[in-house]
Amino acid sequence: NSGKTSLINALTGENNLTDDIPGTTLEFTLHDYKGLVLVDSVGQLVDVSKPEMVSLDFSGCKTDLDKINKCFDSCAEALMATRPMAIDSIIPAIDMIIAVVTNGGKLITCGAGASALVAMEIAGQAQETGIPVLVFTNNFASAQPISFAKGAFEDEYALAEYFGRAICSKDIVLGVSASGGTGFVFEFLNIARGKGARTIAITENRDTPLGKSADIIIKSEAKPEGVSSSRVQLAHLVIGYALILTIADKRGINAEKSINYMMPMKCRNKKMGIK
Repeated sequence: NSGKTSLINALTGENNLTDDIPGTTLEFTLHDYKGLVLVDSVGQLVDVSKPEMVSLDFSGCKTDLDKINKCFDSCAEALMATRPMAIDSIIPAIDMIIAVVTNGGKLITCGAGASALVAMEIAGQAQETGIPVLVFTNNFASAQPISFAKGAFEDEYALAEYFGRAICSKDIVLGVSASGGTGFVFEFLNIARGKGARTIAITENRDTPLGKSADIIIKSEAKPEGVSSSRVQLAHLVIGYALILTIADKRGINAEKSINYMMPMKCRNKKMGIK
């Protein structure tokens, strides 16, 4: 996810397949360059002298305690590296979300896979702090009967179009994607833009379809990690906390008000025995 193939093409004069979607390279390939062998890899840059990481590099860890400490230390490093990279974009994103909500719009978050969990967490905290919010993911549990009838959940673009019906011009859509190349997420932001809504991306990679679909890009700096997200997902969660909690404070939301948003008034219903 770092333009490796483009660099190899520039060095060797070859014409290997490249794209702006991370993950275009689907296998390890070897390329000759001035007596050296350049290795193009699947995903991000890797040290070929080490085993491929599931998520974190446990090289040198001899005990379970070593590995546990490595998890804490590595994730803390990712957060510290992300802060200076993300903070200048978080500030205008805060102002943009407040302006949208003040003008009667809503926040819509979206994500897929591990990023779906981040999108749901951001939406949950937004709900708890009085921000009108919806969340859409590729979680099949959220499917409606019509989506199965039409096969919408079999195609990422159809899924984005289906959920995109909820977007209005005065809304703001926040898309979360570690790679920046998740079809459902960047197409959802494209649909939002087409409707006149504002868009924010939280991602590890700027020059991607998601980045090109966003008015504001909040970039994390949490790599390297393996195929199972840990550092990036944590960084994106903290970016979400920084957004929502700062917005809540600026809007005067205190603990008492937040509790009321968590425990709305019960709807009177004779069938439920509520009077």
